[in-house]
Amino acid sequence: MHALDLEWGTMHLSLSNGDGPTLVFLNSLGTDLRMWDAVCALLPTDWATLRMDKRGHGLSDTAPDSYSIPDLAKDVLAAMDNVGINRAVVVGCSIGGLIAQHIALMAPERVLGLVLSNTAPKLGSAEDWHARIEMINESGMRAVAEGILPRWFGPEFLMKPEVNLWRTLLARTDQAGYVATCNAIAGTDITEQLSEIAAPTLVFAGQHDLATPPNVIAALAAALPDADLISFETTGHLPAIEAPDALVDALISFVKRITP
Repeated sequence: MHALDLEWGTMHLSLSNGDGPTLVFLNSLGTDLRMWDAVCALLPTDWATLRMDKRGHGLSDTAPDSYSIPDLAKDVLAAMDNVGINRAVVVGCSIGGLIAQHIALMAPERVLGLVLSNTAPKLGSAEDWHARIEMINESGMRAVAEGILPRWFGPEFLMKPEVNLWRTLLARTDQAGYVATCNAIAGTDITEQLSEIAAPTLVFAGQHDLATPPNVIAALAAALPDADLISFETTGHLPAIEAPDALVDALISFVKRITP
């Protein structure tokens, strides 16, 4: 456990040192850095990893003011600076993938490669995000958590008892932090800038993903200059939780291919 003080508050980091490739993991909306636990446990022991809770999630503070996706990208770069990571493979899921795309645009020299899981340059519509915000403000996080789970997980994982743990985590997410992050997503569309992302990229899709459907992920992969697409047949929006073994197999092959 590591703490980094920034102008908006304290951010929670988790660092694992190693002599091999360095990976930075960025989690989805409504989860914390624990979503990568199973993935990190399966990586080669000499690989270095950095994980973090973004503003308003996990053990990080909730920022007092509104913010944008570029602001969240700057938080990641500050975390990398803080622990001495100059260049890394940046792995992001959902909003984490949107943040990763911004990092590749803002600081391409810091990105050895991108792994974009279940994400897009534009996540949904502003109208849908504002409707979700209104529902949360009226009913609270616990009331909306149940409806979000089928957007996260495929039918196989929804039958497992572990799904209840992720429901609880989502329901306990700081409401103000969640809403502020929804607002940041609602105002973001970098579709026209994808051609500027030169980093080699691995893109993951889930056949049961209702949040970023397979056709959306395929369009992302097609728009990137150097991207490979892998689709998981049984997963939804969070394959790092649903199918960590398959994800790690693909991740290791990709990292070994792009690293010296």
